[in-house]
Formats: sequence, structure tokens, C-alpha cells
Amino acid sequence: MTSEQLTQDLTALMKLLFVTTNRDFFAELERAGISLTQIKSLTMLAEREEPLSVKALSDLMGLSLPGISRAIEGLVQRGEIKRVEDTEDRRRKLLSITPRGRRTYERLLATRMEGVRRFVDELEPEEQEGLSRGLSALAGRLKR
Repeated sequence: MTSEQLTQDLTALMKLLFVTTNRDFFAELERAGISLTQIKSLTMLAEREEPLSVKALSDLMGLSLPGISRAIEGLVQRGEIKRVEDTEDRRRKLLSITPRGRRTYERLLATRMEGVRRFVDELEPEEQEGLSRGLSALAGRLKR
């Protein structure tokens, strides 16, 4: 298989997973009252051990500082994210996820995972085995 064919096949799989899991995921986002930028922000903060500055979060997500600031403000108001002054540079604000934010993140992640689980359950046993072999070979990269 060529790199181009593998890229097309992987893209098709990703598209299928997004299409088949988006309905429930977006419904849960709506129930939570959270935008896509806000869930991306929660995800970035949930995956980090240390707080991030607003600028660092903006850079990681590739979004504008004003856009991130608006999204963050809503999450701070809701108690999903804590924003504090950096003790080394008072002009800089540090962001961390709160327990409430982590619960929201985990609920949304569980919704997405349930959609993926339904997809996997619909595969034939040999398809599940092939997918498992391929993913096992990449397991080290996937956990980074």
C-alpha cells in the first residue's frame, strides 16, 4: 500500500468516526453549553500537568489570543477553568482546569468514546483483529 493510499484510507476512517459520533457529541456540547473552542481549551488543559498561560494555550491551538480569551472567560465564569496571576510575571495569567471542568471534559470524552465503541462493535471479528494489530503497532505514539 502506498503512503497516499494509506493517507486516504485513514482520512476516510477519521471522517466516518467523526460523522457517526458527532450527533451525540454535539448534543452533549449543547447540553453543557460549551463551544468547540471551549472544549478544545478544556482538552488542552486536562492533558497538561502544569497550568498554561493564555498565550501558550493560544499558540498550542493555533487560534488568536482574543478568540481564546473570549472562550476562556466563559469557562472561568462557569467554574470550569481557574485563572490566576503568574507569581513571576503579574501581567501573565495562568490557566488550569478545575474539578468541575475535568468532569465536563470526561463526560464529553466518554460520549465520543461511546460512538467509537459502537463503530468497533459493528466491525466483523477479522476487521477488529486487523484494526487491533495496526493500532497495537502504533500504541507508543498514540499515548504521547
